[in-house]
Amino acid sequence: MDKLAVITINHNHGEMIKKAIESLHEQSFPGSFTAFVINNTADTTTKTWLANTYPEVQVLENAHPRGFASNVNQVITQNPEFDFYLLLNPDVICMPGMLADLMQVMAEDERIGVAGPQLLNLDGSVQPSRRRFASFRVLIYRALHLDALCKHLPAVDHYLMSRDVFKGITAVDWLTGAVLLLRKTALEQVGLMDERFFLYFEDEDLCCRMWQQGWKVCYVPFAQAYHAHLAEGRKKIFSRANFHHIHSAFKMLIKYRGKIGSCQQS
Repeated sequence: MDKLAVITINHNHGEMIKKAIESLHEQSFPGSFTAFVINNTADTTTKTWLANTYPEVQVLENAHPRGFASNVNQVITQNPEFDFYLLLNPDVICMPGMLADLMQVMAEDERIGVAGPQLLNLDGSVQPSRRRFASFRVLIYRALHLDALCKHLPAVDHYLMSRDVFKGITAVDWLTGAVLLLRKTALEQVGLMDERFFLYFEDEDLCCRMWQQGWKVCYVPFAQAYHAHLAEGRKKIFSRANFHHIHSAFKMLIKYRGKIGSCQQS
């Protein structure tokens, strides 16, 4: 039986992370999993709640905040005995069957390195969590929030796959990191998340490297989860998160020399 680890990074998410952990433990799943919650900032309330409600959850305490990639990597490197690692944002609510569906997809195709579910807004509308690799133009649009000022830019709609129809398991360029199931053997070949990205773009970069090494990235629309999608870096222009978003966008430009859009052909 495959061994699964679930990784959630907490930044004082309060009631949100409680709903995420509750929905995770309500999953009907033939195997077992070990959940890791990383308190990236001090949160005694969540720590106490977990100890009382789900004592089997392993809580890690950071002395100082670390980036998303660094947090994920520390769990994987310190716990190499697992076959799969599920990244689960604290603002996600897993719908029934999500975990079993994702694991089944991985079992049926051993060349899938990354799989992710359909993410829904709380009103039931679909989030564009499956995307094409960003072109130089899209990176600039997104980094400078020009797409928020001018809706439905053709280049951005193409990037977000806004007009695509998904009826089953679909290979896509990349998936956002709110819910990602990662195969360990794929990570062993392509490497862990790039810690040079403190926040944002580490998911797109990982998926790019998956494709470059012959692994598939697949969107599984019949597996579903609600995602509150805080996205502070996209919604608050003068926030620290937006600074990280812009910084990481330019790191992507530098790392791929402006050619991330052709990553699958690299």
